[in-house]
Amino acid sequence: MMTATQMKEYTYKPSGVKVDLLSTHDDGEYHMVRSQTTGKVFFAYKEQLTESVKEPEEGAKPVKQRRGRQIVRSEVPALNRINLNNATPQMLTQILKGVGLKTATEIYELKQSLPGERFTKLDQLRSIKRVDWDEVLADDSIYVE
Repeated sequence: MMTATQMKEYTYKPSGVKVDLLSTHDDGEYHMVRSQTTGKVFFAYKEQLTESVKEPEEGAKPVKQRRGRQIVRSEVPALNRINLNNATPQMLTQILKGVGLKTATEIYELKQSLPGERFTKLDQLRSIKRVDWDEVLADDSIYVE
């Protein structure tokens, strides 16, 4: 039996990637899932998914969501750096301090407006206001290639 602080976690067996379950189809025969690393959405058969129960990490902060539900978001480990050019707006909200979905969408739209639809340096983010970029960039969780 799961407690209120435990969370279900899914792994796509062929690649070992952690995925979020989006929907279930044909009486549970296959699922629509989203990769937690790339944001790619795809279908997987139930045999291709491994379900496990995850305990929240020490020091993880609960984050309030709509309808009073709470999820636990852990701090970003130093080795989990994200390429800004490959990040989805949802990933940016989880990685960058003080960045909500509206600002993350603005970052994504800025990227799309740049030549080659890519950031070449992190200083290009400074054109987006409402965020203390010195503080955000100091934790070294994002980079550009």
